Amino acid sequence: MAGEAEDEEEDWFRPVWETEDELDPPGFPRLRRPAAEPDYRHPLLSPLARAQDALARLEARTEMASDAVAEGLRTRLSYLEAAGWLRCAHVWIHPRDLALRDNVLTGSYAAAMAADRLPAALPATAAQEGEFEVAPSDMLVNNALQLARLWRRIAELRSWRPLADAGSLRETLRLLSCRPLDDAEIADWLGSIHALERGPVLIRAGRAARDWLNRPGVELYNPAGYFVAACLWREETAHRPVPLPFWSAPELHHHRLGLRIGLEWMAQFLECVTAAATTGLRELTRLLEAEKKRVNIQATARSRLPDALDAVLRAPVVTADSLARALHVTPRAALGLLQQLMAAGFVREATGRASWRAFVLDADFGKLSKTRQVS
Repeated sequence: MAGEAEDEEEDWFRPVWETEDELDPPGFPRLRRPAAEPDYRHPLLSPLARAQDALARLEARTEMASDAVAEGLRTRLSYLEAAGWLRCAHVWIHPRDLALRDNVLTGSYAAAMAADRLPAALPATAAQEGEFEVAPSDMLVNNALQLARLWRRIAELRSWRPLADAGSLRETLRLLSCRPLDDAEIADWLGSIHALERGPVLIRAGRAARDWLNRPGVELYNPAGYFVAACLWREETAHRPVPLPFWSAPELHHHRLGLRIGLEWMAQFLECVTAAATTGLRELTRLLEAEKKRVNIQATARSRLPDALDAVLRAPVVTADSLARALHVTPRAALGLLQQLMAAGFVREATGRASWRAFVLDADFGKLSKTRQVS
């Protein structure tokens, strides 16, 4: 060890002209060229840049937001994702109505249709759709709500790794109500995923979704394919404030995706991600603007109005009972707080009922529209 230390010390004090450099011989330094020149005209370069930019802005702004706004954004985006998947399955339901259903404020749509009360069970959807010809499938809606819960779980549980092994993937597919796979199919697909070790993570996520959809018997808008893409994207970074958005892109983007193959499919997948991230940015802006109104609340030191507004930011739908549990007050006191927020223009009633009412932020969920025509 002493000899090595002496040699190292001699290297430090040896004159430069006595140092042998085998990599760069004396003379004019040569320009080192990469092994392969990048293709700056690749058709995926621009779509990838737009998707990465939109996601980076969404993540950065979410990281800078308060805990209440970040939690509220994830919850609202999960319902937007669920509504987007339902739309591709030809079932259009407003995200706010999905939140009502998820909070057990509405029940079976088939039963409501039989009792001629479907508009009351789907108030936000009825306001845009008018009369209903048929009731939405309760089974599809339940599957969509499960997709929303798993989408939130990606960001909220750091230890959950749906792609860790065959057992984890099998359980995830079961939760998504997908057709069970045998051990050989799971091993083959996980092997192909783990082989994708190089390249931009969004491209790898898109390839994972495409490979899943290319399996025999898998429908075009199978939710598992895009969910595992979101899981793969999350695994690249230990902490992501928002899962990968996809279904909340406008309907036109998803329709175009179904018409593409090869590189064109991947480019359109990236465009869907870009549009979905832009939707997330709009929702985040609405929440931040609502949070700014907190300074306008005339509250005393003992008032719970700021805490009530914080609870409304976190959840898309709030009732007197849920607010009472969150603030540890009586339901009557919680109802009084909601009435004060409603009088101040911060929240509004969402069901149109005289009892069992639910309240939402006045600017919750921007105006949504369906794209009927495809160009």
